[in-house]
Amino acid sequence: MRLLPGTKRVPLNDILGLDLLQFAPRLAEPRANVERIADIAAASRADLLLTPELSLTGYDVGDDAPHLAVPIELGTTLPGATFSGIRTTLLLGLCERGEDGVTYNAMAGVRDGLVRYRHRKLYLPTYGMFDEARFFGRGRDIAPWSMGAWKIGILICEDLWHPGLVYVLAAAGIQVLLVAAAAPGRGVWTEAEPHSESAAFASAANWERIIRSYALLYGIYVALANRTGVEGSCTFGGGSLIAAPDGQIVARAPAQGDATLHADLDLAEVRRARRPFSHTRDEDIDLMIRSLQRVTAA
Repeated sequence: MRLLPGTKRVPLNDILGLDLLQFAPRLAEPRANVERIADIAAASRADLLLTPELSLTGYDVGDDAPHLAVPIELGTTLPGATFSGIRTTLLLGLCERGEDGVTYNAMAGVRDGLVRYRHRKLYLPTYGMFDEARFFGRGRDIAPWSMGAWKIGILICEDLWHPGLVYVLAAAGIQVLLVAAAAPGRGVWTEAEPHSESAAFASAANWERIIRSYALLYGIYVALANRTGVEGSCTFGGGSLIAAPDGQIVARAPAQGDATLHADLDLAEVRRARRPFSHTRDEDIDLMIRSLQRVTAA
């Protein structure tokens, strides 16, 4: 993650207005996707709008990834994406052309038309239908992003399934974890299984269990923006949601179709959720560091 040195923080109070966009980006048509997101953002009154993974390019970019990639220069406009006049901070998924010449699966934070933030995906899946490591390089850094009174963690899809990343962000003091995803829908429900009517795929239950667990364990908000639609043989699962610090779901999108979720996140709810527990307070980070050093040295 990188922040523009000297960036002026957004003057947020204890309430963070979050919009979460679920939609199907048009594959390899960044201009059309930019226009669509800009229209939604222009009508938003939220402080922050989260979009899915690779929301500007579509997911199945394959060998076109380097051709769709653009440099992310902090403090400048994002090439091919004009968001001037939009007050909402945008978190956008795109192919980044790194200064090292490597293409990255990245999220860019854009405020007042300028790039203020960048995060690169850390874990690139290469199982099942996935072959991301063939087209993208791995990110090598993770740290929270501050907006006013809020510390925000950002992860991209597969990253959520690696608990160590959430541990690091929680230890750094985040109050909200934002996850941008392009997760396919897998499996079908049986009549004997309890499930939400908005979840068409059995895999949605796994995402929800993980999200609710992180929210409850660390006393944080967790929001997932997952895309929908079909690319090739892949049907994406949708089912975007927002979990409160007590692990309860406060907003949920359907399995398919466009949706915009909104929630006003409140630091008072974070403090309230942490009162019965002392997990974060009592966490022994030095113990973890020493233990991991022994593991890596073995």
